[in-house]
Amino acid sequence: MTQVYGRQISVEAFPSVTLNNLPNELLLLIFQGLDPSSLISVSCLCRRINTVALTYLLFPKTDCNDPLAHLRGNSLSFDLSNGLSFNSVAGVRLSFSMEQPIEFFSCHFSTAHCIREMKQVERLFETGRTIECVDFRFPRGSLLFSEPEPETSMTGCELNRLAVVHLFQQLHHTNCCSFGAYDDLLVEYDDGSRFGGPVVNTLKYFSISRTPFLLTDFFREWTISTMNSSPLRDVTLEDVDIQQLLPLLSLPFLQKLDVRSRDFPLSGITPFLVRHPTIESMMLHILFDDASLAPNSLPQLRDFSSTADCLSQLLSSPGSMPQLQSVTCYISTSLLSPSLLPIDAIQTLFRNIALRSTITILDIPLSDLNTSEEWLSVNPRSEHLLTAVDSLHVALSLNVRDESMVRERIIKSITLFPKLTTLTLFCWAQCEEFASSIKAAYPRLQKIFSGLTDISRSVM
Repeated sequence: MTQVYGRQISVEAFPSVTLNNLPNELLLLIFQGLDPSSLISVSCLCRRINTVALTYLLFPKTDCNDPLAHLRGNSLSFDLSNGLSFNSVAGVRLSFSMEQPIEFFSCHFSTAHCIREMKQVERLFETGRTIECVDFRFPRGSLLFSEPEPETSMTGCELNRLAVVHLFQQLHHTNCCSFGAYDDLLVEYDDGSRFGGPVVNTLKYFSISRTPFLLTDFFREWTISTMNSSPLRDVTLEDVDIQQLLPLLSLPFLQKLDVRSRDFPLSGITPFLVRHPTIESMMLHILFDDASLAPNSLPQLRDFSSTADCLSQLLSSPGSMPQLQSVTCYISTSLLSPSLLPIDAIQTLFRNIALRSTITILDIPLSDLNTSEEWLSVNPRSEHLLTAVDSLHVALSLNVRDESMVRERIIKSITLFPKLTTLTLFCWAQCEEFASSIKAAYPRLQKIFSGLTDISRSVM
């Protein structure tokens, strides 16, 4: 075994590499400008040969019948915990003369060397090689971006601006179908200036999270044009200012929408939802307010996730979401449990779900609700109205300790649902033991899953 930039690779995974079995175009790259009488030239030749060897290590042969191994073999991650060093970018650039596909390309730019790393990736994109998925993760809110530049008097923000502009100007060369940008970048732009780089019109998946600079005056036009000109199917917008973005978007192929913005109201997104009848799956982590959907809105929606208040508000819109099958209720719009659990709101949600016979799958935060006796002491209750719900999902919340009393209360809560036949458990230790206890208390269950694994036979 050998270790290459944190990646463990078996030498037996690929055949020995010699100059005799390399393609001609690669040989031309290796031997270009070779002067045998020059030590520098010979040194460059050795460096090129090492780069070719590195390429074979980066892309070991994978079993075509193993999808996960195939994905790992065609993925490149830089400066992540299990990723590659940015020093290997040159080797990757040289490898593009070969036919190895790149399906996933992820960069976690460092605080100290971000500008230099962006320049390396920019040169990589200039090769024009198609890359299916591109992800950028910037140093969150960093003030340490500016590297020493003795030849220039530019500030760190100005250097960042140039590096980002050049990087995004080359992005279209990848023809990527998926693009994600995460975390903030300290950048300043002149008033009235706009990014003039080519739009990317090949995207099917688009995700920006905590990346406000892409929606500033400088980048907004490019971001909107990129989204509108691409056949987008899946869009995620998290902790960015979408107030001026949504009214300008028209995404005729949109199937999945994920919006997370704790200061954006429900009424601000409903006009967008009405204009996009193709949405099949939707997750909204936004503020509750008085909003409604017009009749016949979201005719294709099958999966809806939000807080109890937002779910109830839109479910009470008559004639909307006629094919809705699955509802997921979140305890709050943040990762932290609220000081007051939305117990009454969830009981109200049950009553709204009961009015829709199409909803058969329910995911509610039973672990959060059962940290005390308060949930089970609610009276009157509405679970008995959910006669169409036959599948329940129960996950262990990050905020809840897996204790026996919590499990006992969850089991009692499950037995309140009248028609369950399928139960799915997520993130529980000793899951089969827990499932057996649930089955004993609720013998009606026919199928029990631990995540995606069917454990029905082991607990029946």
